[in-house]
Amino acid sequence: MTGDLPDTNGGMAGRLRAYRTRRRASKARRSRARRWLTRTGIAVVLLIVIVVGGTAIYSSVQLGKIKRDTQVKNLVPHVGNTENILLIGSTDRCAVTNLKSFEQQCAAGVNGINSDIVIVVRINPSAKRITLLSIPRDTFVPDARVGGLYNKIDAALDDGPDQLAAAIEQDFGIPINHYVELNFGTFNNVVNALGGINMYFPDRLYDANSGLDITKTGCLHLNGLESLELVRSRHLYYFTAGQTPNFPAIKAAAASGAFVTSEAGGTYDGTGDLGRITRVHLFLKVLAGDVQRKGLGNPITDNSLIDAIAPNLTVDSTLGDSELLHIALDLHGDNLGSAPELTAPIVVDAAPYEYKGYGYGDVVFPTEPQDQAAVDQFMGSTPPGLKISPTKITVSVIDGTGSAAATAATASQLHALGYPIVATTATNYVGPVSETTVIYAKGHLQDAERVMSSLTGTVVLGEGTPAGGADVSVNTGTDFSVATPSSATTASFTTAGTSGPGAVLTSVIAGAPVAATPVTVTTTTNPNLAPPTSATPQIAPWDPRACP
Repeated sequence: MTGDLPDTNGGMAGRLRAYRTRRRASKARRSRARRWLTRTGIAVVLLIVIVVGGTAIYSSVQLGKIKRDTQVKNLVPHVGNTENILLIGSTDRCAVTNLKSFEQQCAAGVNGINSDIVIVVRINPSAKRITLLSIPRDTFVPDARVGGLYNKIDAALDDGPDQLAAAIEQDFGIPINHYVELNFGTFNNVVNALGGINMYFPDRLYDANSGLDITKTGCLHLNGLESLELVRSRHLYYFTAGQTPNFPAIKAAAASGAFVTSEAGGTYDGTGDLGRITRVHLFLKVLAGDVQRKGLGNPITDNSLIDAIAPNLTVDSTLGDSELLHIALDLHGDNLGSAPELTAPIVVDAAPYEYKGYGYGDVVFPTEPQDQAAVDQFMGSTPPGLKISPTKITVSVIDGTGSAAATAATASQLHALGYPIVATTATNYVGPVSETTVIYAKGHLQDAERVMSSLTGTVVLGEGTPAGGADVSVNTGTDFSVATPSSATTASFTTAGTSGPGAVLTSVIAGAPVAATPVTVTTTTNPNLAPPTSATPQIAPWDPRACP
């Protein structure tokens, strides 16, 4: 993240630290089951692909141990042999063996399943290509809950894997073909089956929450538990040469949620979940490389790897052994350690977020056009809907900001781009800060993607019922803009009520295109909103990586 964090005290780094501190403090009373997660789904899929490809003689027997009792209704049949696999980590302590701390938590009644991170793997055997996309867990989106309700993406799993798959499909335009769920035991067992792995640590690291304590620098050997502590770390401190950790101060800060820097003896990383995603991606590359070097051609190691994976893995009922074998054989021999690993760009809201009067704590927002560019890179293509002419898509504009004037200006500028505007009396004021949602009826995703391409800022897709019978509705938020048209249109508006919640746009834009000055949409720039993050964050100088 250092490419996006040029300073240590202010700017984006300060906003990210504030975001992280408030999130930790607001959840201090929640079960550790909610904070602990497994971020190894990618590694498991890579391991299956690599190992099964080299062990076809007995793989069908071992793969029979995988649980296939999960029926996910919203999966989409894949076209050709390219597939998108949704991976989540299960926090089911009672499914874990050989890890005493988790067994103790299970016995104490600490259990439950949630998805604090969402990862999608796209497998293209024909091109021998795997691409990974992580979606930050605090991303605030529509369709997260049943009924199209807004929430953080990690809350979707509360309504089951069906809802999580649907939310990703509807909000990001990514079809999900299969679902994979794993637990803590998978990760620990896989690393230990390899005999541990080696990673290079530029600096000493410590995380009181995950238990990570790296006391030396250089190329170090990690066992399964130490690796789990590394990938779970999101409250990381680093210590350069000559610095000594102040453990009492760090532990006291971790307990209170008010993380310290000056008293810690070192520096607090401050990137929270984003920094952890980057470290997870680095670790998975090392893990995949180790599997290729140690596993292939060694039946004993290969069998141990599959035996470590299969019993701790749950997949959807449609993902059979033959399909796994087919993917594995097609990709066998590819350098999976070099697979592109992307993170959906976000805008961090450094202030606690309220939506329709309900407090959601700390959230992050999707951002355009950065998100669409990341999805395009992940999918390997641009949405076909971008080729649709705006004249073919009817659009209504919903007042989400309490400003009839701003709503009218948005409608005018969209019409200037060629979209036929449908009159609406709907209003949907949600609060002083909100994202813009492009709402589309079922079957009109491509239309919505075309409309979204005309917007920039905190914008997201959402399946629902557009207002006024239009193909697509734009529910306006506080931080967005409309693309500047090459020509504008004449327009006439009448409004009912005054500016503020309840103000309604009541008339339709009329008139033929003319050479005129386009209407400027006035948006509010919230000082609490940080700049968009990168889809490929830079590695921080203190982050571990592959040994030289």
